[in-house]
Amino acid sequence: MKIVMLGPPGAGKGTQAEKLSRKLNVPHLSAGDLLREVVVKETSLGKEARSYMEKGELVPDSIIMQIIEEKIESLKDGFILDGFPRNINQAKALDRYLEDRGEKLDLVINLEVDKDTVIKRLTGRLVCQECGKVYHVENIPPRMICQDCGNRLVQRADDNEETINNRLKVYFKHTHPLIEYYQKKGLLRSISGEGTPQEVFERIINLI
Repeated sequence: MKIVMLGPPGAGKGTQAEKLSRKLNVPHLSAGDLLREVVVKETSLGKEARSYMEKGELVPDSIIMQIIEEKIESLKDGFILDGFPRNINQAKALDRYLEDRGEKLDLVINLEVDKDTVIKRLTGRLVCQECGKVYHVENIPPRMICQDCGNRLVQRADDNEETINNRLKVYFKHTHPLIEYYQKKGLLRSISGEGTPQEVFERIINLI
């Protein structure tokens, strides 16, 4: 099964993609994690991406698409994409790539949350600096230590209200148009992303 997760920052895309990945036994592909991985490993694509990142520039769509393609090439049972596509050009590139393989997306899940929820979630978010697992101030584990790998939890530098508002502006300008794009293709299913992660997950399972 090939699924794309959509929604604004803080909608819970990563959390729900992980839960869905375990439920369906389908790999979860986080675009951000894949980008960081190739940069750390200093692959040819990683070095190219780093050159843009060090200048404070956005990594071009073509490089992001190559990173995604390389990962998909190694998969047999589909994927759950989180954080990609982020704009119409990326969506069209993904469509062309899948069509060349004789494949297509099965479903696009759009998580709907309001601005207040986004700000509350992101300003209270804590992330493991080693494995990337996400926690929230409302359920911090003992001693601020990740329960999966034992490393310290930190708050991301961009999880402050001013930066979050800027990220939302970018989302509505570039990513929100994907809703109409996938709606026209008959792939989009929107559900409420409000409530606990388990409540949202049950809505997704009922949808599928």
